[in-house]
Amino acid sequence: MQITELRIAGFKSFVDPQDLPVEPGLTGIVGPNGCGKSNLLEALRWAMGASSARAMRGGEMDDLIFSGSAGRPARETAEVSLILDNSKRTAPPEFNGSDTLEIVRRIRRGAGTSYKLNGRTVRGKDITLLFADASTGANSPALVRQGQISELIGSKPQNRRRILEEAAGIAGLNTRRHEAELKLNAAEANLERLSEVSAEVERQLASLKRQAAKARRYKKLSEEIFALDALVAHLRWHEAKLACETARAKLEETKRQVEDASRQDATCEAARIEAAEGLAPLREAESIVAAKLGQARIALAKLETECKSASDAHARLEAEATRLMEDIEREQTAKTEAEDALAHAKFELSALPVEDEAANAETEAQTRAALEAARAELAKAEQAADDAQARLSEARARRQASEDQAAAQTRRKAQLTSEVERLRADMAALEDAVTLVSKLKAAKAAEEEAEAALQAAERGVEEAEQRLTAARDAETAAQPPRDEAAGAVRELEAEIGGLRKLLRKAEGPSAPPVVERIRTRDGFEKAVAAALGDDIEAPTDKAAAMYWGGADAVTQMLPDGATPLSQYTDAPGELAARLSQCGLVDEADGPRLATLLKPGQRLVSAEGHLWRWDGFARTPDAPVSAAARLEQQARLEAALAELRPLQETLEAREAEFTSAREARIAAEETLRNCRYEVAPAQRALNMARSTVAEVAQASERAAMKRDTAGEALSRAESELSIVNENLALIAPSDSREQESQLEARLAEARAAVAENRSAEIEARGRLTDITRGREQAAARRQGLERDVQTWTSRITAASERVGRLLERRSAAAAEALAAKTRPQQLAAEIETMSAEVAGLETERQKSADRLAEKEAAIRDAEFAARRASAAASEARESLAGWKVKLETAESRLEESVENARNNFQRTPEGLLAIAEAGLDDEDIGEFTPRDIERRVEDLRRTRDQLGGVNPEAEEEAAEMEERLGAQVIEREDLAKAIAKLRQGVEALNEEGRDRLVKAFEQVNEHFKALFTALFRGGQAELRLVDADDPLQAGLEIFAQPPGKKLGTLNLMSGGEQALTAAALIFAVFLSRPAPICVLDEVDAPLDDANVDRFCNMLNEMRQRTDTRFVVITHNPVTMSRMDRLFGVTMREQGVSKLVSVDLQAAEELVAAE
Repeated sequence: MQITELRIAGFKSFVDPQDLPVEPGLTGIVGPNGCGKSNLLEALRWAMGASSARAMRGGEMDDLIFSGSAGRPARETAEVSLILDNSKRTAPPEFNGSDTLEIVRRIRRGAGTSYKLNGRTVRGKDITLLFADASTGANSPALVRQGQISELIGSKPQNRRRILEEAAGIAGLNTRRHEAELKLNAAEANLERLSEVSAEVERQLASLKRQAAKARRYKKLSEEIFALDALVAHLRWHEAKLACETARAKLEETKRQVEDASRQDATCEAARIEAAEGLAPLREAESIVAAKLGQARIALAKLETECKSASDAHARLEAEATRLMEDIEREQTAKTEAEDALAHAKFELSALPVEDEAANAETEAQTRAALEAARAELAKAEQAADDAQARLSEARARRQASEDQAAAQTRRKAQLTSEVERLRADMAALEDAVTLVSKLKAAKAAEEEAEAALQAAERGVEEAEQRLTAARDAETAAQPPRDEAAGAVRELEAEIGGLRKLLRKAEGPSAPPVVERIRTRDGFEKAVAAALGDDIEAPTDKAAAMYWGGADAVTQMLPDGATPLSQYTDAPGELAARLSQCGLVDEADGPRLATLLKPGQRLVSAEGHLWRWDGFARTPDAPVSAAARLEQQARLEAALAELRPLQETLEAREAEFTSAREARIAAEETLRNCRYEVAPAQRALNMARSTVAEVAQASERAAMKRDTAGEALSRAESELSIVNENLALIAPSDSREQESQLEARLAEARAAVAENRSAEIEARGRLTDITRGREQAAARRQGLERDVQTWTSRITAASERVGRLLERRSAAAAEALAAKTRPQQLAAEIETMSAEVAGLETERQKSADRLAEKEAAIRDAEFAARRASAAASEARESLAGWKVKLETAESRLEESVENARNNFQRTPEGLLAIAEAGLDDEDIGEFTPRDIERRVEDLRRTRDQLGGVNPEAEEEAAEMEERLGAQVIEREDLAKAIAKLRQGVEALNEEGRDRLVKAFEQVNEHFKALFTALFRGGQAELRLVDADDPLQAGLEIFAQPPGKKLGTLNLMSGGEQALTAAALIFAVFLSRPAPICVLDEVDAPLDDANVDRFCNMLNEMRQRTDTRFVVITHNPVTMSRMDRLFGVTMREQGVSKLVSVDLQAAEELVAAE
């Protein structure tokens, strides 16, 4: 069978259906790193039955399905098909009816995989055996993945034996042998289990015989218990029947008692209602009389206050009249004194002689002016004293009146305050109702808080949902930039990895080649490579097998027109002599200037031409590995420089994405917490609403009681408010302080009068002394004339003041007369109002007495109603009790009947027959139900002591004996089958051993020949080691490349190991060619010379076998040797496409890379 086509759809990066024809010869697969070339090999292995997702670079099988990209959604299925040519009819018989076989493996995300062959569902095992018989399969050595050469080199000899098994064609044989061994082991295990089961059956048979005897004893006890249970059930039924009859009789008697008590209760309740109907009018009448009494008392208090105020006003007016009389007497005394002074002045004036005024005119004028001033001050002082005396009198009158009124109001306030306190003390019992009001407010506040908390929790949920939506949007927005940056980094890292693989450093103590230290200007890599050639691989370490040791500077000049290559290259000093003798010229000038070269000199062009002094020339068409290496080294450095910014960008994008994801997780957690808070808040709100309703009802009940009790307190507080208002109208008592101030001012005024009078007398005396020289009579006359005028004015003023005081006294006398009659009038009104208050109090007392009598009657009616209701309740409770007893008795009776029916399938009357059939007559008549139950308990304990009983023990024992005989026959048959299987396994082992030895000899011969051809000399061989049995032995490779000693594979260099492993793989092809061979970048570790040898060997294998080769490569030499090329591209990020490639274009593409 030959694989002719591979079809892929939805597998890894191949999201769209792709077809890869597998034609005879060499098929090349090319494309940049990371584009999905290796996915083709993995698709082929998966279709052949590969079951390890890890081996196909996945964590699980679902990872093989296209997972989506920036522009494509993820797929739910993946499918790989293989088209096989079966024209030679080499397939298994069940599938050998068609020239073409189509194997389809399909996977659905989360649902597993399925296989179909030509549309028919088959097992994965069938597909594995199909390919194993064709010397291929998912784990065939002919399917060489990346790095598998290295694994083959580093693997243990035991693991290498699988290559020989493939060559011997016993991969399928091993599978069948393994199945036979599994069957043999299973059969032996079954035989062992069968023996154990037989022994167990024998033990069970002995146990069953013991159980049969116990079952018979158990049955006898059960029959006796059954008969006793029937007897107890009959007796219990009889007791329940008697209890039912008794309960029915008591129930009827109690019903009659209930009817009598109910009638009495209704009569008492009607009397209570009738008594309660007249209570409301009496309460209303009492309330009206109490209100009138309160108003009358308030009016009486007002009249008493007004009477007191009138008496106080009368006393104040009389005091004012007395004060005015004192003021009049004082003014009259002052007038008399003034008249005496005036008479004295007139007498002195008449007695003075007449003199000349001219002599002392000036002195007299001055003295007179001083005297006038003193007199003016004296007048002012006297006027001030008069005013102070008047104000003091008025203040004393006002103070006395205010004090009298305040004392009366204070006494009334004390009375009312005492009454209010007494009423408040009476309302102290209603404090709980007031507390309920505060509780209602608190409950409503708690309800509002709970509602606010619920709203806040719901708002928190809404806000958390909005934040979660925003966080998810942010996470979704942050993912594409992160994926894009990660893709760029992966692509660049893949390129760097490929370049590093191509520029692989020598392992071990060897120094790095000088090429890694050379830095050239852009565009001169081919020139430097042409100048140095393969010498560029040598290091500068002198301990190496070949090295650059440096040389003295050469003084010979290059031909004119040639520039030393050292000017375009930064290289170690050991290359200075070489580079100084290498000139850079144009391609056109090279042949001409080459004739002018001196020994050791050479010319190169930027395009890669080489002209040497000895006449050797090389064009750019000749392959130069050094040029490619320099280009790769330059590209590696550029890629490393590009990688760091991309990594920083990726880190930033990753940080943004991580932050967004953490924000989304935090938002989800916040939303969960907010949702958890809603339910408690709702429960708290419901509880608060329930509390509000309860407290509101209690508050309403308390308010009704409080309103009634508060009316009396309101009336008392109203009276107290009136008294407080009257007190507020009375000015604060600061009159004594004012009187003291006025007395002080009066004293000061009188002192000023005395002082001014002394000053005036002194001035007058001075004037007399000054005018002594004048005519004494004239001077004295003038003074006395002025005194006359002054005393005349004062007499006039005193007369006026006396007149005013007389007027005020008349007015005060009139007011006092009016005030004297007002208390008498008010006393008459007070007497009338007191009589009215007394009448109202008498009426209120009568109303209260009638109300009390009514309430006492109601209490008596209520007591009688309660007593009748209690009696009715007791009767009803007794009735309910007897109903319960009757129901209980009936229930017991029904249970007895049901028990007889269910447990004995008889009527209760028929239970006695069961008891008589199973018991003696003495047992039936002697015992009570309790005695019988105790006996049943004893019998049950005896039965329970028997333990578990198997009632089918006898039948099971018979069946067990038959089963034991069948097991003996089955064990004999199984032993014969095991012997047959053991013979089959030995035959398979013998056949496999023979075929493996033959295959080893063939592969060893082919390996020796291929090794010599690849290495152009040397020798190599394969050996079976670690075991004498070829089927258990390991495969070791011993090789001796030209010029070296014979050794194992791990002692060879990297390139030698790769060529040796390739020789082994192709040796297997020659011994037993596989239908298909896939080589994934096997030529990567080889240099150009070895790649050419590798390609020659491929060509030889194609000619010698029918194997179809698929080679995945980056090497242009390998590409050029392919019969056809296909390219894998990834123009759309994350999506691979398969296209055919022109060979010349592919070489140019790789060279450009």
